[in-house]
Amino acid sequence: MFGVRPYPQSVSIILALFCLFLLIKSVNSYGCDCSCCTGSGCSLSYLGTISVSTCASTTCTDACKSKYSTCSTGSSSAVCSATNIFQFYSTSFIIISTIIFILVFKN
Repeated sequence: MFGVRPYPQSVSIILALFCLFLLIKSVNSYGCDCSCCTGSGCSLSYLGTISVSTCASTTCTDACKSKYSTCSTGSSSAVCSATNIFQFYSTSFIIISTIIFILVFKN
């Protein structure tokens, strides 16, 4: 008579999505755009982007010179930029997503 009614499927899905959002963390990522050339009066060529731990001081320039030999001997330009990326907390994500999957899709 007073049995427990299960939640509708849509409530379970909304609850699952809410739990997944709690597992996302924002991480700062820094990248250096390296451009270099050799010789006098040369024009810089873009060589690539390198990930670095910070944009502080000469970190970006030093990373470009270390990675690309033309940057260590000729002219160089290193532009550092920060971006936010989102990652899941790995262990928690696996455990909680498994529990959510079982709860949402069980009969």
